[in-house]
Amino acid sequence: MKRNGVSRTISQKCGGKTVAKGLRFKKTGRDIKVAVGKRVEQLQQRLARRNLSLEEFSNDRAMVRSLLIRSLGGRVRYRNPADAAPLHPDSDISGEQMEEVRKVCERIFELEEELRRLRLLVNHLAEDEVFELDFAQLAAYGFEP
Repeated sequence: MKRNGVSRTISQKCGGKTVAKGLRFKKTGRDIKVAVGKRVEQLQQRLARRNLSLEEFSNDRAMVRSLLIRSLGGRVRYRNPADAAPLHPDSDISGEQMEEVRKVCERIFELEEELRRLRLLVNHLAEDEVFELDFAQLAAYGFEP
């Protein structure tokens, strides 16, 4: 069945909701580029916020030093098991702060990867060609309801 540029093959009940299997959306390269452009803007704004957060942390030399020492120094193997749990002074970065920095860095990496993928897509997409996208692709490219 085709209607309004949407192809649907099978529907089935899943947890009380109807889920369309094989749902396909027809979009031109131009439509995809517009949606991706909006998505790129959103991702760049999110990336800018996270970069600012990382930059603020990076400007605190004592915390950066503490992070490096704790994260790399924690890999040292101790011969005496009693020495295996070192105590850290209050001025050192806390485990929670280390986790926050790790999460910010992971998210920056993910955002930069997604931006690279979307830019690659836009650079190699023919504007007049029609593409059939599944729901996941539609959402990933930034199409909105």
